[in-house]
Amino acid sequence: MRAILIGDSIRMNAQPFVRDRLPAEVSLIAPAENCGSSEVVRARLREWLPAESCDVVHINCGLHDIRYDPGRLRPVSLPHEYAENLRAIFAVLVRTCARVVWATSTPIDEVRHNIAKASRRYRIDLLEYNRISIEIADAFGIRIHDLHARLMQAPIDALLLPDGVHYTGAGNELIGGCIAEAILSATD
Repeated sequence: MRAILIGDSIRMNAQPFVRDRLPAEVSLIAPAENCGSSEVVRARLREWLPAESCDVVHINCGLHDIRYDPGRLRPVSLPHEYAENLRAIFAVLVRTCARVVWATSTPIDEVRHNIAKASRRYRIDLLEYNRISIEIADAFGIRIHDLHARLMQAPIDALLLPDGVHYTGAGNELIGGCIAEAILSATD
């Protein structure tokens, strides 16, 4: 089985743990770089998809979309832009014949983040963008991996780094295990 991971730094940091949790016969592929916002994923998706077919595509984007860069009064992607990007991304992915798994964006601590970083992120935006993504993924018949809901059951304060967005080793291990489970369950 071949699986590809496409996503932001949450995916990148959890990826070694995904590999550890998958059987040896699963070939795991991923871009070397942070895939960033939905706009970047939309623009580079074809480049990141392998030339050979794959069985499962596990994808996430959203944390970069809700980011307010210094001096900007709006997030990187407005909700309608995020929705448009996701529709374009999902339209490409459903044509690959792979089983597509959409992962919701992971929880943040906006207070920690907004103190530690020059950029801003807000929980209310995160929840809204996750809602939008679930609705669109569902309309495309894409399997939803509600990573946000799963992590909300964990001790988030102990798993988040001081930047309020990224996770500790234990947090990345938990996320990696969840992603591995989602990949394996997509093949059932």
